[in-house]
Amino acid sequence: MVAVLSGTAALLAAGCGSASSVQPQAAATLPASSSAGAQSTGAQSAGVQCAGGASAAGSQVQVPALDAVQFVSARQGWVVGAGHVLATTDGGQTWTRQYSGPAQLDQVDFTDARHGWAVGLTSLLRTTDGGATWTAAQDPCGSIRSVHFVTPDLGYAVAGGSQLLLDSGLPAPAVGGQLLTTTDGGQHWLAAAGAPAQVQTACFTSATSGYVGTPGKIWRTSDSGKHWTLAFAEPAASGAGRQGMADTAVLECAGSGAAGATAAWVLFRGSGAALGHTPYLAYAIQHARPARALFEEAYIESAVRPQVHAPDGPGSYPGPFSVVSQDTAVFAGFDPAVGYGAAPLMAVTAAGLTRAGNVSGISQAYGIAFVSDTQGWAVGKNMRTGEYAVEATTDAGRTWTRQYQARA
Repeated sequence: MVAVLSGTAALLAAGCGSASSVQPQAAATLPASSSAGAQSTGAQSAGVQCAGGASAAGSQVQVPALDAVQFVSARQGWVVGAGHVLATTDGGQTWTRQYSGPAQLDQVDFTDARHGWAVGLTSLLRTTDGGATWTAAQDPCGSIRSVHFVTPDLGYAVAGGSQLLLDSGLPAPAVGGQLLTTTDGGQHWLAAAGAPAQVQTACFTSATSGYVGTPGKIWRTSDSGKHWTLAFAEPAASGAGRQGMADTAVLECAGSGAAGATAAWVLFRGSGAALGHTPYLAYAIQHARPARALFEEAYIESAVRPQVHAPDGPGSYPGPFSVVSQDTAVFAGFDPAVGYGAAPLMAVTAAGLTRAGNVSGISQAYGIAFVSDTQGWAVGKNMRTGEYAVEATTDAGRTWTRQYQARA
């Protein structure tokens, strides 16, 4: 799993120029005139609400050229962005353009080497052959914000809502989001009866166990979403002007799905900014264990929530993160005040926090994907040169190698 977007990415220009490391476009690419860039018109199921639809996001947001990344192994991965999908089968040494078209893609989710989904501002694409072909899946109201699939057939989506936030991970509506579920790979969706209101993000570790994030809260189910219990609520804010304000909850899951073995990692992203800082808190949540505070943006959070006392996080703005296991996740941040900006990296393991320096070649990371605590990839933009890039590391982020670059 990988979070998608970070910081000021919503303000960046879309599009992708030439890139010397890209192979010729695959013959199976979906044509630009395909309906995949438009709202699917399949029959909708009762209970799917369409308030705060596609126009709430699509008319205000521009997706970066390289925006999200996922790897299912050390060799096979995908990158999506404005109007295209790129794929690699050799760890990023070469990239093939699998899709070119109108879809503004800001999330990618694969369950295995063949079955995957790419989410756009007003579209949902699906592949069953590793990306050789991409087809339009149903997107009720054109408003699916993010998806998480447990198997090639069973999946969940957050749809609708308004005030779409593209910071710190999966695109998340600040208010009004609804949880949907599918049992046919996204061809049809049903409203998840009984799910909490105001869903922002969701992740599952098995067909029965999962979590959803709502403003300032994390909910857990162990019976496929029939019933939900409150797993964690972020500490109350006490700072001036912030009483009663709940942060956006960005979730990723890890674990085998066995009872007591699931885990969720959550980044609570606050609203607003002051002197180059945006408040955020990160927690690890394991079933039957107390939630563990990982780090915080200390400049603001130490005054807003003085009871937390967590170490300072990676950067003055929140960034994307990638869950490796129940005990390990890697977080990127953004420091806009450092020259053209810097993307610091922090790993969280059972042994504690490790700061790995900055992602070289990228000022701001929009997505990261790690397959182990040492091997990972980052996509983002170099603010000095204007280039978008894919950077790779095999030593836990200490050094990076550029694998792909493009201009908007």
